[in-house]
Amino acid sequence: MRKRCKLFYMNLVVILLISGCATKMVITPQAMEINVSDFKLKGKIEYDGNKEYLPRTIINENESVNQSFTFQYSYLETYGMDKTPQALPLFNPLSLVGFPIGENTLVINGKLIILKGKEVIKEYSATCGLEKMRSLFSEGETFSELRRKGLLAVRNNIEFQMYQDRGFLSGITSGK
Repeated sequence: MRKRCKLFYMNLVVILLISGCATKMVITPQAMEINVSDFKLKGKIEYDGNKEYLPRTIINENESVNQSFTFQYSYLETYGMDKTPQALPLFNPLSLVGFPIGENTLVINGKLIILKGKEVIKEYSATCGLEKMRSLFSEGETFSELRRKGLLAVRNNIEFQMYQDRGFLSGITSGK
């Protein structure tokens, strides 16, 4: 019985250590990841960032004769670092077994505006919140890794929202 109890507590400590270092991600609105290769909208894209983070449901067509749609894509990043004094973990014996000593956060808000002329046809937005815990033994993912993960999640979420509205969007692009 004592052996089982000891084994249980050892497993509990290992689980707490592993889960304490994991990055948590929350995205709103809730969405699934889907293959959007069969749905694309053409128009002028106003975006000056890395094309990898641009929703794949829109295609830049600057030279089109029938170009009536403009896609404005933007995102905003907000970084948060905890203010835990560096000396504080030295006085906490649990930090020696890997308990978290602090956390860093990153929130990314993405927005896609679809315009026809100067009229806003539709807006899509998504927010991704990421939180990483630090311990004495692991800093976890870097902000660059978190940023990339968050920007891709926002992109995928906006793609899903557009895919959900594909009937409406196909109707406006065909002139119905």
